[in-house]
Amino acid sequence: MRRSPTDLLSDVSRFRTARLDTEAAGRYVLSRRTPLGGYSFYRTPEWGVEEPNAPDTLAALECLRLLGVPFPEPELTAGWLRGLQDQEGGYPTLTIGWAALRALTLLGRAPDRSPAGWLAGAEEALARSHRARDWQGTLRGALHVAELHRLGVATPLDAGRNPFAELLDETRDPHGGWARPGPDLETTAVAVSLAGPSRLSAEVRTITSEFVRHCENRVLGMRLQPDSGATFVGALWGGLEIAQALQLKPSYPDAVGDCLGDLQRADGGLGARHFAISTLRDTWRGLDAARLLDHLQFDQLQEDQT
Repeated sequence: MRRSPTDLLSDVSRFRTARLDTEAAGRYVLSRRTPLGGYSFYRTPEWGVEEPNAPDTLAALECLRLLGVPFPEPELTAGWLRGLQDQEGGYPTLTIGWAALRALTLLGRAPDRSPAGWLAGAEEALARSHRARDWQGTLRGALHVAELHRLGVATPLDAGRNPFAELLDETRDPHGGWARPGPDLETTAVAVSLAGPSRLSAEVRTITSEFVRHCENRVLGMRLQPDSGATFVGALWGGLEIAQALQLKPSYPDAVGDCLGDLQRADGGLGARHFAISTLRDTWRGLDAARLLDHLQFDQLQEDQT
């Protein structure tokens, strides 16, 4: 007998550290699914709003993966995602292409046409984008390209070559973190992932670790920046992502878990900050942060027992 998407929520397990209702999160994600198979955080069927988009679809699939919920009608979703590609194998924007291709990989499907030429053009454009004003956006775009290479969507990058090395050097704040001016935890996590933690020099690892420590807070767990009085889901995720990459122990794990719980809204999704509306992207960030927190806490427990 075929199970409905709601029935699949019985497979959901709770994260141990963060105060999250994972069943409610699963219901929220499934409620964002449109008849076309894609997902949209602003879906409002009573108003006739059924417009799926690639970033929301990727976020929804990542959420379901983290929750252990099988993807409903994967062929329908894959068919919709394939339809976003043009006849030359490209996409309207890097964000759409990255999300569509990564989502297809999650589904175990391939695009109809090779995106290698399109991806090479995107990589070249980003590598030339020095003196950009939106450093955060440029670093995110570079990571999108790198992730697609790592997933095997196009020829993997040579092990010793990083086309974005100059970009990383130019955007790093000498006092720690990325991107200047005014580095923040989320962008720093993007940069560390783009560089590859093993490729960071001992000096950069040290000052990056110090930057994370300056962002820690007894009440908020992790702040976006050292002098910030608030936290965001991106800051919590970014701090934990860096902590795992650089093998740091969070100073206030319980506070991080509490703040993640406070980000969950009545509909089950998570918002970017306290009292913000829930979105699929923020729900993905929050669930991934909860996963990272569990792993870091488990590693700490094992260390304490040895």
